[in-house]
Amino acid sequence: MARKGKRKVRTGCFTCKIRRVKCDEAKPDCLRCSSTGRVCDGYPDLAKPISHQLQLLKPPSLFPDTGMQESRALEYFCNMVSPNLPGATDPYFWTHLVVQFSQYEPAVRHSIIAISSLYEDIVREEDSPLGSLVHRRQNSIIILRHYNAAIKELKEMQNPGLVLLVCILFICLEVLQGNRDVALRHCTHGIAILAGPEPSSLNWVREYLMPLFRRLTTLPFFFKSKEADGLDLTISRYTPPPSSSFSNQSEAGDMMDDVMNQAMLLIRQGFSVRIGPSHYEPILPRLLKEQDGILCLARQWYAMLMDLEARSKVQKTSVARALMLAKYRIVLVWGSEAFSRDDSGYDGYEDEFRSILDDAVEAVAFEKKGGVKPRPSFEMGFIPLLFFCAHRCRVLHLRLKALRLMRTLAAPRESLWEREGMCALARLIIETEHGLVLDDEGWPRPGAVPVYSIPEDTRVLHFCSGDAAEYHETFFGHGLRRSRVVLFMRNRSGDMYLRPEVLGEVSTFPVTVGECRAKKIALCRRVRS
Repeated sequence: MARKGKRKVRTGCFTCKIRRVKCDEAKPDCLRCSSTGRVCDGYPDLAKPISHQLQLLKPPSLFPDTGMQESRALEYFCNMVSPNLPGATDPYFWTHLVVQFSQYEPAVRHSIIAISSLYEDIVREEDSPLGSLVHRRQNSIIILRHYNAAIKELKEMQNPGLVLLVCILFICLEVLQGNRDVALRHCTHGIAILAGPEPSSLNWVREYLMPLFRRLTTLPFFFKSKEADGLDLTISRYTPPPSSSFSNQSEAGDMMDDVMNQAMLLIRQGFSVRIGPSHYEPILPRLLKEQDGILCLARQWYAMLMDLEARSKVQKTSVARALMLAKYRIVLVWGSEAFSRDDSGYDGYEDEFRSILDDAVEAVAFEKKGGVKPRPSFEMGFIPLLFFCAHRCRVLHLRLKALRLMRTLAAPRESLWEREGMCALARLIIETEHGLVLDDEGWPRPGAVPVYSIPEDTRVLHFCSGDAAEYHETFFGHGLRRSRVVLFMRNRSGDMYLRPEVLGEVSTFPVTVGECRAKKIALCRRVRS
């Protein structure tokens, strides 16, 4: 027997909508929430009165009042985009929350139509690079129209929680377009709004938006110092449970994201010690204390995860687990070497690098079993983590393994990282340090005699994009395909020099700091007596 149809009411409070229960719509707080001890998160702003007559004339629809193109884009979002955007993280925000809000918030609906159309273009280009140019042009018009409409709706929006949700959608749009600077500005603006008293008091914001912004906080640390230096990590700080034990894998992921952010802030503070003007200055005791605290917290996290797995049936071969453990081990390695004045300290972490790669191999097998092809994701995935292994691990067979895993495990695009560009950069670094040439599959060409013990003067300490004379800020991963890159290296006297390269082309002669006019960065030179 078919279920009796009822007209959906879209004027209930946010809390009842998320819980999928009928709201009594009492003002200012609904009785359904207050009688059960919940906090009522308020009601959506209605731009215009609902026409009941119009609803009766139309058949029920998940997305009413949309044309054919928009309906198709919304359907594509539900079926293809929302399951892939979260990568290895919890998909609920994209598959449920955003879709629910899009039914009564125009700004959300316009945003996901733009995201869906843009994502379809990206997937089409990956599957068929010579695809229909006409289709891309049509989608570009749709993207622009709905993005502008979403911005217009946002200007009238009063609810700070909804503003934050739309902010995430705007970040996603800019990430998919590869607009790094705009995406990072949206990140910092969203985090600033999140710091206000009203958003942080909303239950649904804390439960669904806070974890997303916690992960987004990582991006400015990787990509640009201007936004990263002003971030307040206490806004999205994760508080470990009083029992010092996780109840599920999601809690473990939240804590690791917070630990990762703290470690990245510490690593940025150590940048001037490693290759900048503080290279020969004493390290501040405050920084060393912070370093010890972060490493202690990381080890506590690992003990809590092992306890969770001993108590429950958490799948030990999942991609999400491999990603968490990779972050943990990179925090240990990178955090421990944050203030090291030479690069040889990384040589003592061979076991950690091997464990990251072993977990990644299991994740590859797990994905192949599911038969799912990695698709572009909004979240950070394995690209920067495996790149770190290929860059900092100097054991040749392990770093070659990391390079090959980047091609098989990582999606073509993960947040602001592009797989092909990062693979090309990793290959260049390996070839430079080991004195060999790799084939397209990541294996040394026949007859190659690689250098296995890499001296300090041939190690790539850091890199950035662009010409040496045009260096602006730290760069870690976006837009490197067919681009110039500058390698930071030391000569045998200990002086830093910049070596410009073009990915995929023959190396040029090294350029010293004085010759390249790198005025915007202070590099350390060995103090001579």
